[in-house]
Amino acid sequence: MKRTLYALANAFALCALLSSGSAAARQQQQEVPRRPQGPAAGPVIKLPRGEGQPVEPAEDRKAGARRAAAALPQKWEYCAITGVTWSQKAFGIGSSSHVALALVRYFPHGLDQVEGPTEEDAVANAFARLGDDGWEFVAVRESLSLTEGNGRSAPVFYFKRPKAQE
Repeated sequence: MKRTLYALANAFALCALLSSGSAAARQQQQEVPRRPQGPAAGPVIKLPRGEGQPVEPAEDRKAGARRAAAALPQKWEYCAITGVTWSQKAFGIGSSSHVALALVRYFPHGLDQVEGPTEEDAVANAFARLGDDGWEFVAVRESLSLTEGNGRSAPVFYFKRPKAQE
């Protein structure tokens, strides 16, 4: 029995010695400062107050503006070539000249006239002018009227372009 008690006392003493040694080892391990690693490991730069605001390169500002513009829904403006009319251009003795005018209506208001020697040329000139001004052709509506065997076709050409940001 003495041997058993002696063995137990030795075992407790050994456990106490090991646990105090591991606590000392942990304390010693905590005291060792870690060496910084990665991008923050460089020297610390102290700036005067108010300085140090990040400067965005011009490319980043442009990309940010594009992202902000893309986040907003695109707004459009519309117009249409609604028809062709004839107008007398000049008066002369014995003759007068007529010119075709394509009527361009801007929505919600506004009207323009584009000249041409024929109806087809007036419409073609209107298409060219609208294309130069950034308008995109999007649709055509064809109206057909029949009266006593005579038929007349009246196309309306619709255009759109992005509305200027306000």
